[in-house]
Amino acid sequence: MDTARVDICYRPLRIAWAILSSDREAFRTAVRHSHTLCGGRFNPIVLVDADESYDIVQNYRADIVVPVGESNAVKDFVGRHAHLIPPFFPKDIIIGNGDAARSHILDIYNGLAHWREQPDWKSLQEVGLRTFGWAADDPLADVFLMHLGEYPNKDQIGLDYGEALAHATLPHPLIHLTLQKEQPIPLETIRHPSIGYISRHALRRHYSVQPAWDYPGFYVGDASNIRDLVNYWNLVASDIDIRFLDINHVDRYVLIRPEHETLLTSRIANLAEHRRKLAIWSRDELGDQALALFPGDNHVVCRIHQTTWKARSLASPTMILGEESSLGVLGSDVDGQPRISFALKEKPFSSHPWFHTQHLVASLKVFGVPRRGEQFTFSLPNIPQLNEFYARTMIVRYDHLRAEPNRIGLTIGCTDSDASVAAIPNHRLVERLFEQAGIKAELSSGGLIAKQLISRMGGVDGTRAFKIGGVRRLIRTHGPNANFTKGGALQIIGSRDPDQISLPFSAHKRLFIEQRPIDKDLTPSLVFEHLVAKGLFRIGAALVCPTCNLPNWIALDQLRQINICDLCGTQFDATRQLVKSEFSYRRSGVLGLEKNAQGAIPVALLLQQLAVNLSALLRDNLFLTSFDLSPLAGVDLPTCETDFVVILVGDENKATEILIGECKDAGGVIDDTDVENMGKIANALSKAHLNPYIVFAKLNAFTPEEISRAKTLNGPYQRRVILLTAAELEPYHMFEDRPPELKNAYAGNPEGLASITEWLYFR
Repeated sequence: MDTARVDICYRPLRIAWAILSSDREAFRTAVRHSHTLCGGRFNPIVLVDADESYDIVQNYRADIVVPVGESNAVKDFVGRHAHLIPPFFPKDIIIGNGDAARSHILDIYNGLAHWREQPDWKSLQEVGLRTFGWAADDPLADVFLMHLGEYPNKDQIGLDYGEALAHATLPHPLIHLTLQKEQPIPLETIRHPSIGYISRHALRRHYSVQPAWDYPGFYVGDASNIRDLVNYWNLVASDIDIRFLDINHVDRYVLIRPEHETLLTSRIANLAEHRRKLAIWSRDELGDQALALFPGDNHVVCRIHQTTWKARSLASPTMILGEESSLGVLGSDVDGQPRISFALKEKPFSSHPWFHTQHLVASLKVFGVPRRGEQFTFSLPNIPQLNEFYARTMIVRYDHLRAEPNRIGLTIGCTDSDASVAAIPNHRLVERLFEQAGIKAELSSGGLIAKQLISRMGGVDGTRAFKIGGVRRLIRTHGPNANFTKGGALQIIGSRDPDQISLPFSAHKRLFIEQRPIDKDLTPSLVFEHLVAKGLFRIGAALVCPTCNLPNWIALDQLRQINICDLCGTQFDATRQLVKSEFSYRRSGVLGLEKNAQGAIPVALLLQQLAVNLSALLRDNLFLTSFDLSPLAGVDLPTCETDFVVILVGDENKATEILIGECKDAGGVIDDTDVENMGKIANALSKAHLNPYIVFAKLNAFTPEEISRAKTLNGPYQRRVILLTAAELEPYHMFEDRPPELKNAYAGNPEGLASITEWLYFR
């Protein structure tokens, strides 16, 4: 029975509240509801009529979009995010009425039930929780609502969160303070936790997503401007420690401003020098006025405009309640699809049956799964538009799975005790990615040959022997029906390419194609033994039939002293021939199918080198052989082939990178059609939430004409072409055979490879 480790991070569902910028009451409703949910403070608010609305949903990796208000614009916005399917039915967050009311999402009822016996909660009680009230017409009322918090009325939702909080603080009383209009904000608002804090209690960042801008300080804005309120809310939802400072009521911050500055300064004192400055956040239009409130130069200026969200400068971290590792049991579905089942044990929330309606996310990462021919994967490209496809392929419920940066987001119920997830077939994943771009992708016949060749060699990294020019020349020299001796094979493997294209065999003496003593160099004999052991060549004997005088080649497992001629059917005694002869060899397996199977070798060599240079420790990238591509109905794209598809599972908030292109053996040519077709396919993929790169690989040098053609696929601000030759593919380290300035170069991503291509060829 196979097992694998499953890393589980428990996190709340993240809601994007969709509101209209003119609907101030919808904003307040969204804030109040967020305070009732575990992790609710990290739920963004989206102004559907703002230019950055779609970028915010993507930036915060929302699990669902919930409309607040009755406007058609809000409903249309939610409809355009149909791939973010609510994982519960009915779709309302609160279901039932009166005492039967329940939340569909993990809420603070659950949190309070779980926290009451935790040391952190007891420490919080000793500090003393406070609730606050304020006048409805206070100009800072909405600022207080965001920071200090307030729950929805019980008559509206059927749940009394205020009463639940009061019970959870016993025996310490829950003290209530009323803020006076036009008076300075009291220090109690920052010295004591409030309702605004409870929804983020016990959550912490997970390392999987790191924010870019993460500077604590002040947000200077206008509380009467909903854009400032939403900006501030969303910045705090990115786990940035900032305080709203109303530009029109600075005098009311006279008590808390110096205290807050002191607290923040102490928190950043041990950071890197460039991060020891307080940040002044503001809308771009208020930037100069905001900076004027903070004399001196010991500040970082952070201005928010609509492109801030598009540039992913504010990548929102993943906030988790807790994590555990579980030992998963690997099995198979009826169609051979691997499935891993695992227990949910150390749950950082209450699993009491009363909470059976509540949902959250178990964010999964699977480690140690046997490759099984590299036909399946548990690593998903972070493309939320494919959520339903992922769910229908990997689990039973079509609405219970979410794409995450390098993880699988599985929606679970609070009372669930175990779960299971199936791996996704690699070819189906590629087909669906291309379908997003209007392209039908099918494994080509050449791709099937290359796929079987790679599988025979033990996976992509098992094809290292093809780095040796003599190995490729041996396969190219002898066709499927040609016999050769071991001596002849060793001579070809160990000799230098007569055209001086490949490295000499001596350059590979420290190449490890399988296990051997560390102090033993690689020899042609070891290489040939490796190839025979992998089944690329069969052992046999070349015998002549004495009746028809025609040669027969008989494999070792069929060889006898008395044999039957394959050509004339006569039985003959081969004893004397066997005594005098030595074994001969012939191509077998996928190499024996047809003469052009040699085309699979450069593809395998390219994939092996990319796997070594583009793989990361915690990412399982996908390396697949060629696909036939044809446009779907109504799509204006060429019918062509890509010799390989490489998918780099996106981390953090980056788009999933995909590499396509052409791979030629020595003597092959990259022509105008190849360049034009790959350019059009790449353009289509870029519109389907992918970041495409085009790779042209050859086992000899590129001609000036080929370089000129390839250069046309780059733009003034776009580098997406990667050119590789035998000089990069044969060495173990890609650029060790290049000029001195590149000898120690390491490009661990396609962007780096494209930059080196620019430097080598397009300067």
